[in-house]
Amino acid sequence: MVTLTTFGYIYVGVVITLMPLVAAAFLFTRKKKVGALLLALSMLGSFIFGFWYHFLSQTNDNVTQVHGPWHSTFLWTAVALAVIELAGTVVGFRLFRAPDSLRYPASF
Repeated sequence: MVTLTTFGYIYVGVVITLMPLVAAAFLFTRKKKVGALLLALSMLGSFIFGFWYHFLSQTNDNVTQVHGPWHSTFLWTAVALAVIELAGTVVGFRLFRAPDSLRYPASF
């Protein structure tokens, strides 16, 4: 069981869980630029949080603290999650910086 501070639980609830869902909702509206920025910031925030807890801090959520048959699985899922979060950050910022013609196709 991973234990977090009150701030940690709020951060996970808002930045890692809620913000990507709100970003996705905005991406399907006329406010695509807001959605893209929310996506980029939430994925960047998720990456920073996950990288700290999975690779840098000495908590029970660090990859070096998981032993036994689950060590390899936990390590590779932590790495995959970091890659996905970085990809989401890049996609979000690229969408945010894209010209309006790319964000709003002619069919809309």
